[in-house]
Parts: sequence; C-alpha cells; structure tokens
Amino acid sequence: MKKALLLILGISIISVGLLLLTGFSFFSKRLTESKEIKEQSDSLLETSVPKQINESQREMGAVEENLKIQIVSPSHQSVVTSPYITLRGKTNPQAEVFINDKETIADTQGNFSVALTLEEGENPIMVVANDQNGNVGEVEISIVYEIAE
Repeated sequence: MKKALLLILGISIISVGLLLLTGFSFFSKRLTESKEIKEQSDSLLETSVPKQINESQREMGAVEENLKIQIVSPSHQSVVTSPYITLRGKTNPQAEVFINDKETIADTQGNFSVALTLEEGENPIMVVANDQNGNVGEVEISIVYEIAE
C-alpha cells in the first residue's frame, strides 16, 4: 500500500513538474514571438516614415520641396491648458502626412487632422507630407502646454 502511494505521489510530482515546464516553455515562446513582432513593426515603421531631408539632398535637387502644408490649428507658439489637442491642416489631396510619430492621409480636399498628446512645456511638432508625384513639404511648429492652476 505504501509503495502504491509513493508511486502515485512520485507520478503526481513529475506531472506537476512537466506542467510547469510546459507552461514556462509556452510563455517563453510567446514572449520571444512578441519581441520579434515588435522588432518587425519597428522596422516597418522606420521604412514607412520619411527620413529627415538634409541640406545636401536639397542642394543636389534630390528632393522637390514644392508641396505646400498649411497648419490651420493650433497656431505656432500657441499656449494651451489641455494636454490633448487636434492638429488640423491642409495640403495636396491624398498626400501622406506624418506628424511627429503619427501618420495620416489627407482627404480629397487636402484636409488632415490628428490627435496629439502634449507634455508640459514646449512641444515641437514636425509635419512632413509627400504626394503621389514625389513632391515633399515640411513645416515645424511649437505648441506650449501649461498646466492650468
């Protein structure tokens, strides 16, 4: 009888150990997959966001900068008391528009908007747009967020 109980106890301990090992292996694999997915998405983001246009590219004529971008609101150097704003602007219809780390497409009239969250103090906002013809434009504004007292 004692041997049977010890055998059952031993099998139970081994079973629990295998379950723990299997669970750890499962979660470890999921963590590795999550890291790989994040790396792939970071890589895709790097290729989809336009690179900063440097002066040598401008001088060589490698970039056509004839795409107009108008920031409708908020205006440059605006002081706001809410950390949440909607930046609105206008450019060429259907142009890709990149605002800091966010991307959108201008509508058929060239209007675009994106919600942004500001940090306390000065917040530089870089807007870069490109259209289907390869035209590029960029505008930088600054918005100041002050906490209301």
